[in-house]
Amino acid sequence: MGDGSALGVALSYCYETEPLGSGLAVKQAARGFDGPFFVCNGDVITGLDLGAMALRHKDNGALLSISLSYVDDPSGFGVAELDEDDRIRRFVEKPAPGEAPSSWANAGTWIFEPEVLQHISDDKMDGSLERLVFPSLIADGFRVQGFPSAAYWMDVGTSERYMQLHRDILAGRLDTLVPDDIEVNPYVGSGCRLWPDAALLPPVVLGERCRVGAGARIEGPAVLGDDCAVREEGRVAASVLWSGVRVGEGAIVRDSIIGEGCWIGDGAVVEGSVLANGAKVKRGVRLGPGARLEPDEVAG
Repeated sequence: MGDGSALGVALSYCYETEPLGSGLAVKQAARGFDGPFFVCNGDVITGLDLGAMALRHKDNGALLSISLSYVDDPSGFGVAELDEDDRIRRFVEKPAPGEAPSSWANAGTWIFEPEVLQHISDDKMDGSLERLVFPSLIADGFRVQGFPSAAYWMDVGTSERYMQLHRDILAGRLDTLVPDDIEVNPYVGSGCRLWPDAALLPPVVLGERCRVGAGARIEGPAVLGDDCAVREEGRVAASVLWSGVRVGEGAIVRDSIIGEGCWIGDGAVVEGSVLANGAKVKRGVRLGPGARLEPDEVAG
């Protein structure tokens, strides 16, 4: 995204030379801030109304606000106990099953007043915000405001949830730049070349300059990045292909995530697998569910 000028915003970056933990990383990145600011987990995709959250934060004079999503099983999340005006009275990180104070889970979008930084230790500690800072602010009587929301929310920290995110986007569960009719009309980027008998079964998104050969089939939900190629009789189903992927003649890719620049040989089968950038699967090789290839690794 560069300096953000193409998006109409100004962007700057703060790089870690070593893992600092959640608290110290925010403290270093926000040094010099003189007004409230958002902190967002980088692996969260959400349709949260940030403007409404900021207004609630200001109106309640909160020191810290935490977005919350309702979950069926809160044991894997930080969980908030709320009073009648959604002030957080207790925050428990990953409670034991049956011991959660509610089903309102920390959804990874927060608003900090600059004073919060004074309560963050200079120690490098993973999870220090959720385990130490949030509970201590509550215990010390500061107003920590909950912002319960039914907006779409997905933590894409696993390959399974990453795939689910794409299925949700293609099903219209998250407002995006994907056309409203994507479930009936495939989206084909500029410069793509499709053989007349190639089949696109929606929902399907093709990036720019993709090539789909004779008799090939792309079965949704499927997303292909820019410059992908699926050769004759190749098949891609329920998968996400990053840019520059090559799928050979008669090869099959199903329920998989394929990284940038990967190559799937003629007649190969890749099913339920995750391939990192530059990985290769040789001709006729079969990768079954759960297979993982590291960057530039060759199978076969």
